[in-house]
Amino acid sequence: MSLRVIDPAKPLSRLPDRVLVAGGSGAGKTTVAGKLAALYGLPRIELDGLYYGPDWSVRAEFADRVAQAAEGARWVTEWHYPEVNGLLASRAELLVWLDYPTTVTMTSLVLRTLLRSLHREVLWSGNREAPLRSVFTDPENILRYGWSTRHETRRELRALARAGAAPGAPLDMLRFTRPADLSDWLIRRAQETQETQETQGRSAGASRAR
Repeated sequence: MSLRVIDPAKPLSRLPDRVLVAGGSGAGKTTVAGKLAALYGLPRIELDGLYYGPDWSVRAEFADRVAQAAEGARWVTEWHYPEVNGLLASRAELLVWLDYPTTVTMTSLVLRTLLRSLHREVLWSGNREAPLRSVFTDPENILRYGWSTRHETRRELRALARAGAAPGAPLDMLRFTRPADLSDWLIRRAQETQETQETQGRSAGASRAR
């Protein structure tokens, strides 16, 4: 597996059937995956829901369930868990990398954690975010995790990019360093998709008229 970096300013050569969204904690992977699911009509694979059981326990069958889901013809999910990243990358057709500065991701992570904690939001398997103060006492606190792994995605993807001549078809990758650039790209893709659908609709109408 190797990476082929493509230019976000150019239209995609094909509509992807299987998409990965990579980025550090707080980059907005889940939100972007949801937008891509809506844009391309792709089913979502929610990795956190497959990973966590009650009381933040880890499901023993996680890797097997991801492998089963990855066999699907169409999906979008996050590049997040090292134990399944390689499997998902081998099946994906497009990887969207949210390579944002640490200030952006950590600010977003703090705000997200604060809101979830204040509202006692129910997450996967009935779990709730720990109080913000647990950052000082809990080694597994999401903020401490986000900080300690803030460069992990970059290291993994750069290693994959350096593979170069690795066997197998290359995985197309789009890299965004600012949320605004990603927003512009999503808007352009939505416009292109709408134009394609309108063209197909007119063609279908003309065929029926004949």
